[in-house]
Amino acid sequence: MADRRRRPIPLQTAARLAALRVWLTVLLLVLNVAGLAGMGAVALVIDGQQRAQVEAAELQRTASTAVALLSYDSAALHLDNLFTDPAAQGSTGVFVYEGMRTDVTLVFAHPAGLPVIAPAALLAPARQVWKTGADLSLQVSDVDHDRVRLLAVPFRNAVTQNVAGTVVVAGDPRPGQRAHHELALGLLIGGAVFMAVAGVGGHLLARRGTRPAADALTQQERFLADAAHELRTPLTVIRALAEGALSDPDLARRPQTLKQVLGSAERLSDSVDALLVRARLVAGLRELQRQPFRLDQLAEEVVAEIVTEPHVAVVDTAPAVVNGDPTLIRMALQNLVTNAIRHGRIGAAPCELIVTVRPGEVRIEDRGPGLPDWSLDASRPRFRTGAADGVGLGLNIAAWVAAEHGGSLRLGTAAGGGAAAVLTLPELSDRHRGNRPA
Repeated sequence: MADRRRRPIPLQTAARLAALRVWLTVLLLVLNVAGLAGMGAVALVIDGQQRAQVEAAELQRTASTAVALLSYDSAALHLDNLFTDPAAQGSTGVFVYEGMRTDVTLVFAHPAGLPVIAPAALLAPARQVWKTGADLSLQVSDVDHDRVRLLAVPFRNAVTQNVAGTVVVAGDPRPGQRAHHELALGLLIGGAVFMAVAGVGGHLLARRGTRPAADALTQQERFLADAAHELRTPLTVIRALAEGALSDPDLARRPQTLKQVLGSAERLSDSVDALLVRARLVAGLRELQRQPFRLDQLAEEVVAEIVTEPHVAVVDTAPAVVNGDPTLIRMALQNLVTNAIRHGRIGAAPCELIVTVRPGEVRIEDRGPGLPDWSLDASRPRFRTGAADGVGLGLNIAAWVAAEHGGSLRLGTAAGGGAAAVLTLPELSDRHRGNRPA
């Protein structure tokens, strides 16, 4: 097998697809950020509204209870019940203002541990409700500049039914604010964790989603680069031989030169035919012509056509029937046999081949120098002439033909120390048994 090396051609497909994966990941992150930010904002707004509703309901309950606990006896306001009732002594501040001749005065105060609220901020709504007799809900600032919700409701004299004063209740905003801040912090941390997971997952999904296209495009790009090199070599040889023949005054050497030119032209023709067939299949202009045929007979025909003196081939076959495209499989076997003859010998010694055919498998061994270690990596899906990790366009085409049929091409070391190429093909399925050739 060939051991020529050349500088690897830089490929653009991997870089372009890597950039595409990055852009897909960024786009996914942007969409997730926008979605999470929107949902987080909606959640915070809804939480704020629900918190305000709960706070308003608690203020209304406390104010109603405080009004019910007030009573008059002999025109005197009794506040005793306010000192013992849990509702009036709870976490909600309760302030009772009794109406006098011209104004209201504070007669009961239960601050409930609230931040200090300026007396004027409590007196103003109490005075207004005493005059109007209508409930009043508003927000004021405490000494810490936090907003505190107030509810002022009137209470009446049971005998005269006149507005006798005002009950002002104040809710503690700190528990609700802490819960709101904890929700915001939880949304922020959860969103950050989700974004990290989504970013990693999105990148993995983008990488996995583009991997088939990346592999196909990368193999196509490498195949084209290898094909260009493979075609350039015989063209260069033909040109050099022709120029040498024109400048050589010895006419006796021209027939030998022409034979070399013919050999290079045949190699070039074979490469062009193989590339055209592969291009037509890849483009969809030609489909695999699957039919049952004898793999052992096809291998014997290929060996008889290609292996000529002084080269020797020992063919060991067993009846083997496969369902595939005979033209493509013939081309693959021709490439394998030709490659073995070309590189499977030492010096000028004739090539000795051993071709073994078994059901679903063709094994071609030579007695040459063997394969370099870097070409035996079974994980490599391609073989390239002269590259640092490949061993010939012909093997590339043979591997591609095997893959199109659901098989594979494996390279290894023969028992005698040479190289071994094993082409595996699926055997004939049961639904084709009726058309099995004799």
